[in-house]
Amino acid sequence: MTAESRAVADAIRPPMRALWSALDAVATPASTLVILAVLVRALSHSDYGILVMALAASGLSMAINPAVAATTTKFVSELSARPEQGRTLAGVVTTSLMTVGMIDAILLLATVAFSEPLSRWVFGASVVQSGRLGELLVLAVLAVGMQQIETVLSAAIRGLERFRRQALIELVSRATLIAVLTCVAWRTRSLQAILISQCVVYVLSILVRGIALARLLPHHRLFDLSGRSKAGGLIRYGGWMWLTALAGAAYTSVDRIILGRTLGTSAAGQYNIYVQITQLVHFIPNSMFAFSFPAFARLAAERDPETSALARLYRSNLVAIGVTGLSIAAAMSASWPALVRVVAGSGAEPGSFDATRLLILNFLLLAFNIAPYYLLLALGRARSVSVICTLSMALGLLLMMTLIPRYGFLGAAVGRMAYGTGALLLLVAARRALRSA
Repeated sequence: MTAESRAVADAIRPPMRALWSALDAVATPASTLVILAVLVRALSHSDYGILVMALAASGLSMAINPAVAATTTKFVSELSARPEQGRTLAGVVTTSLMTVGMIDAILLLATVAFSEPLSRWVFGASVVQSGRLGELLVLAVLAVGMQQIETVLSAAIRGLERFRRQALIELVSRATLIAVLTCVAWRTRSLQAILISQCVVYVLSILVRGIALARLLPHHRLFDLSGRSKAGGLIRYGGWMWLTALAGAAYTSVDRIILGRTLGTSAAGQYNIYVQITQLVHFIPNSMFAFSFPAFARLAAERDPETSALARLYRSNLVAIGVTGLSIAAAMSASWPALVRVVAGSGAEPGSFDATRLLILNFLLLAFNIAPYYLLLALGRARSVSVICTLSMALGLLLMMTLIPRYGFLGAAVGRMAYGTGALLLLVAARRALRSA
């Protein structure tokens, strides 16, 4: 099938792909909002803030997560369109799982060994009154590590463009997580019990995803070491992505940690509510159009001299994503106080007008960068993506560290704006890449 005929198929299938892709990726933030609403009501403000800070700190260990996921999706998609000598689909999955597993194990062992000093750094000496906060940090890192393994398996299923199967697994998994955490939170009011139950659900989810993926692979084999000689290609491509992901993990976690240490754990929990809601401006369109990444990678892998199919798919997605993001941002701005009360309860503070609107604007700018981000990665331009995103996030981190102690929530929102603004350069890079393709 040529790129042109593939494009015709891509023009017909996107509505269903968008639907399943949206259900797949919206399942996670939607479940997070439901769990947030439960935990805010089941725990004290202080305990909820501590949980937010622990997960934010352990989230720094998720730096490899988007990098390995994007690398897995790209190479699986390419191989499904153009098989390559010496590399198999199972080999790509095995390399990704080994990479994630090894790094997770190192991070977990380091957290166990240095749990006391780490808990003092995360929570502050005034909060650390019990050694159980170190145990809490270890459990948070373990939960995040399992989530990373889960993400690799999901990325491989998306790379095979089996969006319906992935969406159904995701919906059932997140529904189970909501049910279990709700029950545990109301019955125990224990942070440790909440994180342990989360780990148990992730283990079951990993088993289900592994079985589902194995059935899609040749000979139903999930593991294959025959592609080790080709692992260098994955690592070289993923290297630039890891740099971006390291900056991204710090960018999405540091503001909550600084707020918690500066204004108290309750402030960190309150700010987390604002971020969880406003990120939907970016997350929903990103979820709906996640199918475009493997589609871009497949079209690029076919190496057809006619690039109009790729360009048309890119432009149509760019317009659709922009309209979707603008609609969500406008609706959210108009209903903000009511939205906060629905999620966090009638006593929740809606926050300052300036800070919340800046958060919405930041995620709207990031939404406009979804299509160029996926296009550049599919064309192998990981270096361009890494440089633009890392420098933008580094500037954001500097602003956060400088402004949060002075201006609180507003300083955190201004710091986040640096990334959304700087990432607009991806649009320029994508246009150049299409011209030279």
